Amino acid sequence: MKTGSGSFLRWFLYCCYAVVLTSALLYLRFPMPEFKEYCLRQVKALFTGTECSIGRIGFTFPFGLLFENVAFSLPDQPKTPVFVLNSLTISSPLQDFGKAYILNGQGYSGRFTGTLTPRQKDRHFLLDPLRIEGLDLAEMKSVHDTLGRGISGRLDYTGTYSAVVNQYLAGKAAGRVKLREGKITLLQPVLDLKEIDMQQVDMDIQYDKNRLQFAKGKLTGKELSADFSGTVQVINPWYLSNVTTIGDLALQAEYVSENTALRNEVAALQKQFKKSTIPFRVAGSLQSPAFRFGR
Repeated sequence: MKTGSGSFLRWFLYCCYAVVLTSALLYLRFPMPEFKEYCLRQVKALFTGTECSIGRIGFTFPFGLLFENVAFSLPDQPKTPVFVLNSLTISSPLQDFGKAYILNGQGYSGRFTGTLTPRQKDRHFLLDPLRIEGLDLAEMKSVHDTLGRGISGRLDYTGTYSAVVNQYLAGKAAGRVKLREGKITLLQPVLDLKEIDMQQVDMDIQYDKNRLQFAKGKLTGKELSADFSGTVQVINPWYLSNVTTIGDLALQAEYVSENTALRNEVAALQKQFKKSTIPFRVAGSLQSPAFRFGR
């Protein structure tokens, strides 16, 4: 037994020595400029039709890579990034080395983590689990400019995502979305509201081959609350994707009590639909949705 314990200890020390030595060589001897060019070529292949820039690349112990200030842009608008990451760390656990990768990233004042499992034979990959925490929509200027209105809030997502490389819109996802402390500007006033103050929004999502379904949606806001569900038929460009949402809303009592004319309008709608809540429907593109009462 002593001999076996000694052999195990020597084996363990040799493994530690190999890891430390290999890591030191990576830090001290790896040709970083050439490696950076290699990474840029790989990213361009993974995201066809986009340009990518990387501020800095480093190594993390024992076999991880750190990318800082990663920006994606369109070829005709290289100075206006579509998406930016402050940092991204990719590492592979020793027990699944080369078979699975742990992702940790930061961007838009939020962070994300995920376990990436690639399948080389068909270029398929799976992110399970995938977690996004505190993504600040107010910082995503390209989205605001494209939609032509303000959107803010802290976005959380817990779930999965899978797709084939360069066929990302045809992928699959399932999970739970939460939006906290958000606001969205309306294209036209609804019940005297020019924007919706969303204290919290929760919904389940299911995405499969360009079709996004959201269910069990619940919005709690300063002026109103709502239950909703719907679908988005995703196309390229994304802002022309078709959205259909149905639900029921109720104005907060304090908001109604401050506006006599609004009280009369709400009472008339409740009488028309014969219920205490007001049914609504939103239909059109993400860029230009149209709101109406009823179904």
